[in-house]
Amino acid sequence: MTRVIQKAVPGMVLAAMLALGAPEAYAASGGSTTGSEQQPVAGAWTPPEGFVREDSFFGMDAACEKAGRNGIAEGKWSAYICVRVAPFSPFMDLYVKK
Repeated sequence: MTRVIQKAVPGMVLAAMLALGAPEAYAASGGSTTGSEQQPVAGAWTPPEGFVREDSFFGMDAACEKAGRNGIAEGKWSAYICVRVAPFSPFMDLYVKK
């Protein structure tokens, strides 16, 4: 393999992975939902009406689920959604419905 190809291949692989990947989201509410539900989300994601980003949270999916459930149990919000920050990122954003 030539040096040019060796440098180009990782970039092409990354671009293909990003193009094929889509953010993931998990949602739950204080109502009839007993656990988290995985929902596919489009690339340009906007939160549903009534949901706002919880700025006090920054973490990975298990921590997001825990923070969401704790917020419902404490009465801080009625529902939450955990959304992956970017494809292939371990970090999630927490959106809550007050």
